[in-house]
Amino acid sequence: MVNTCRSVAAMLGFFDRLSWVQRVTTAVLVMAAVAVVIFEGLSVDAVPGAIGIVICGLLPLAALLMSTLSAWVVSGIAAVSIAFTIISPRLPVPPDNTFGTIELLGLAILVVRVVIQFRPLRAAWLTTLLFGAATVLPLRLDNYDRIEYMIAVIVAGMAFLVLLGMYMRLYDRRRSVGFELERQTQRLEYARDLHDFVAHHVTAIVAQAKAVRFTTAAGMAPSPEALDDMLARIEKAGSEALVSMRSMITVLRDDSAPVRPHRTLGSVVAAAAENFAGPPVTVSIDSDLAARELPQETLDAAKHVVQESLTNILRHAAEVTRVEVSAVDSGGSLDVTVTNDGIAASNGLPSGGFGLVGLAERVESAGGHLNAGSTGAGWAVTAVLPSSKS
Repeated sequence: MVNTCRSVAAMLGFFDRLSWVQRVTTAVLVMAAVAVVIFEGLSVDAVPGAIGIVICGLLPLAALLMSTLSAWVVSGIAAVSIAFTIISPRLPVPPDNTFGTIELLGLAILVVRVVIQFRPLRAAWLTTLLFGAATVLPLRLDNYDRIEYMIAVIVAGMAFLVLLGMYMRLYDRRRSVGFELERQTQRLEYARDLHDFVAHHVTAIVAQAKAVRFTTAAGMAPSPEALDDMLARIEKAGSEALVSMRSMITVLRDDSAPVRPHRTLGSVVAAAAENFAGPPVTVSIDSDLAARELPQETLDAAKHVVQESLTNILRHAAEVTRVEVSAVDSGGSLDVTVTNDGIAASNGLPSGGFGLVGLAERVESAGGHLNAGSTGAGWAVTAVLPSSKS
């Protein structure tokens, strides 16, 4: 009784997930199949044979309407079919003109679903049961000529459907793996965006706050003008962090691609460097590069290289007196370099260790590569990016 209730619930769930057009189409096909099964039953002269043909034809139809198959249901259907095939020749009047066409089609479709749905070991023995049940169906007929040819055709057809089910199983697996890879790539992109959007502005806030505390603790209270300037920088960095978060949330909530304004390398580098909370930044860009139209991926990568490099200066460098950002065209590629003359220090700021990793991934996704290391008198980060669309 419990299994019956679960089967009915599975059928209802199956219909709930269909659109009204699919429901109407499914209902019409089911009614047509049931009508054929009943017609096949009426064509049998004896009542026992007619009842067996109808029951064996309706059971696969009921199973096909379930959203999730059960191994017990499939094995039960195959067992009932084989049992009726065994007893058919012993009936007073065996079937003489049909062995169950709809039943054969139902068993064939069940084979495909079993191969797709179940694990290999369970699918193997269930497929064997269904294969055997379908193959021996012609043995129900009484004195039918050349029955061996009919069995050979059924064997070939069932073998083809097994291969079809294996192909569809492999296709579903590949699609699932591809979907997981896409989700992983998307997660990495979100992680990089969160780091780039938030870390830069929050680091500026922390650096400015530490500067105020350091100045005050040293007994050199800043003038009202200097204090107002520091607080204004903190306020501006906080506002920009909120704007960046809103922009990212908007992109995440909206499936349509955002429309980006036309940007040049000069404007991108200037926007990344203008809010730096450390020493003044010297920007040097080749005149022919400043206004040249570059690939969108290159501009995005260049912006993040400058922004992340400046953020790392606040986090990991001390005694910095000079910061330089340069961009040059080196034989068909764009070299963006950020250098400073500081020494390595933690500055008391937290670091997750993912900045350069994410930056390297972003640069590589744009078709370039990233180099970072000591220059002997400071630190340099260089990104080599494509300057033209491939």
